Amino acid sequence: MVEILGSVVEEPVSASVANGPEVDETTDVSVKKQLDVHVRYMDTHGLLYSQCVDLVTVSDGRADTIVKALRRILTEKNIPPQRMYGLGTDGAAVMI
Repeated sequence: MVEILGSVVEEPVSASVANGPEVDETTDVSVKKQLDVHVRYMDTHGLLYSQCVDLVTVSDGRADTIVKALRRILTEKNIPPQRMYGLGTDGAAVMI
């Protein structure tokens, strides 16, 4: 379901992204680590949006694993890393 919704939402979001992604790591009920990547951006009319860009399973919650996954997502979605200007976390050391 997430993949289907992602394909419908992804194209217009990718075309509109003006700022970098927002990232969170979680564990689902099957104990798989997942990385949730959102973007916040402003459209040409000045309206702000927050949209899911990707939800990927990662092998573990280590910082280097998260960084590698995020870099891959940024490359695949054509989101320039230099557009990232901030990061919000829940205080988990690995996310900081």
